[in-house]
Amino acid sequence: MTTYLPARLSLNHVADAGSLAEEVISTIRTAQAFGTQNILSGLYNVHIFRSRKIDLKHAVWSGGGMSAFFFVIYCAYALGE
Repeated sequence: MTTYLPARLSLNHVADAGSLAEEVISTIRTAQAFGTQNILSGLYNVHIFRSRKIDLKHAVWSGGGMSAFFFVIYCAYALGE
């Protein structure tokens, strides 16, 4: 069973970007010869931006969850005083 946790999705995009970068670096002469640097960097950026989008959504939900958690703790503490 495969789980699609935000961290796993983000790491998959970073891994894809790393694989692309590895292929591009190994054939840098070909990329230079055909002038495809902008296209290849655009392909790399797509993976990085997808990873960033997932990480930002995860950060918002984690921050909201932590704030709710601490709100409940401090409310209980205030009621106990």
